[in-house]
Amino acid sequence: MRFKKIINSIAFRTSVTIAVLIVSTTIAVGWLMLREEKKVLEAELRNKGRYLAEIMSYNVVEPLLYEERHAIFSLLQVAMKSRESLIVYAEVYDKDRERVVSAYKDERFRSIALPPYRFNDTTDGIDIREDENLPVYRVSMPVNIETLGTIGFLRLCITKEFLYSTIKAMQKKLYLLAAGVILVGIVPGLWMARNILRPILILNNGVKMIAEGEVGVEVPVVGEGEIRELAMSFNMMSRKLKDLINTIKSAQEHLIRTEKLYAVGEFSAGVAHEIKNPLTSIKMLMQTVKRKRQALTDEDIDVIEGEINRIDHIVKEFLAFARPEKTEKTDVNINDILEEVMTVTMPMIEQSSIHLVRTFSSSLPLIRGSHDALRQVFLNIVLNAMQAMDKWSGTLEIVTGYESGVMGRELSEVSGSHKVIVTIRDTGPGIPEENINRVFDPFFTTKEEGTGMGLAITHNIVNDHSGKIEIDSTRGKGTTVKVEFPLIREKYL
Repeated sequence: MRFKKIINSIAFRTSVTIAVLIVSTTIAVGWLMLREEKKVLEAELRNKGRYLAEIMSYNVVEPLLYEERHAIFSLLQVAMKSRESLIVYAEVYDKDRERVVSAYKDERFRSIALPPYRFNDTTDGIDIREDENLPVYRVSMPVNIETLGTIGFLRLCITKEFLYSTIKAMQKKLYLLAAGVILVGIVPGLWMARNILRPILILNNGVKMIAEGEVGVEVPVVGEGEIRELAMSFNMMSRKLKDLINTIKSAQEHLIRTEKLYAVGEFSAGVAHEIKNPLTSIKMLMQTVKRKRQALTDEDIDVIEGEINRIDHIVKEFLAFARPEKTEKTDVNINDILEEVMTVTMPMIEQSSIHLVRTFSSSLPLIRGSHDALRQVFLNIVLNAMQAMDKWSGTLEIVTGYESGVMGRELSEVSGSHKVIVTIRDTGPGIPEENINRVFDPFFTTKEEGTGMGLAITHNIVNDHSGKIEIDSTRGKGTTVKVEFPLIREKYL
């Protein structure tokens, strides 16, 4: 990953681009220089071949007239004797185009004489041809005398070895020059790229630090022109962002304190309202007994006991919401918990003529949670659904499933999207739109005898299990409750 990050960085790409441009430009220029130099050397070699042929043609006139073969051969040998001589093979023909004499510089060029030579039809000019198989030029020309015309023909072979050695020496020099140019060009180019990119890299590090939560960080102001202005703007933005976040935090803390006070007031009002009714009944009963000066009857005692139990129930629910007990969590099977809930509620379901549809996943993973607390969650949801359909009858559907990736891996190795999902649908009258956002508020209820704490406690329990509960309802069609729990580790039944 680190190597890939380096390759994808703008600094690496810019450096490589500069290096490639310098290298490719140097190679292209060197190749063009070699090509042009080769053309010049070839032209020069052809001119030398023409000059040597003209001199040799002049020298062999007299021996050729008198048919002195030995003299012609000696002239050819002398012309090739020098080590620096370009002539490596020579032939002289008479006017009937019959070979008179041939000579070669050394054994390497003996094969040159083997192919037959074809004279041009024109006999008044020099013909220079490049051999297709050997590194030589074939130069041929007529031997002319003004009074007699053409008395013979001369054929020379000019070697290209000196041409090749010169080009090879030039190539070495160009290679050294190219290496120097590349080195001298790349180092300043990379230095310039670093100076240009350094402010950008500094800004990039500053952005990363802000992304990691170091709000208010400032970067060194380096570079010139727009990059310098960008660094200054970044520092100004970072300072303003820090001030804004501090302001938001202060406002949030104030809002939290206000919400806490409001919640305490709401709780107090709710508890007072719920307790006031049974206390009023007890007070009225006690006043009646005091006024009539008579003892409490068994019925009076039953009423007082019932109201006290009601107060006790309200206080317990309030404490369960405001100060939930820490429960020990174990691996639990949601399907088993729902089966227990169905067992408890089945008599009520059958009496209400509710049609129950259960679709439980057979390979549902276990989750980490409290068996009793989760049983209370689903019991509250199912009872609410049944009570909503009390006068409607209808269908109660319970579905379990999961979203997961690779089976059998620890959650720390997978993403947080792996979860167990329970969906409970009813076909009751639905929840009014104005109430849908208040169903989890403490003491909010539309039931005559309800305390409004059931779904509030349910919401707290789900949150304690790092889960999520959502309610979607449509008037006249029913309500859907969706509960999700994350997988701590995936185990399959």
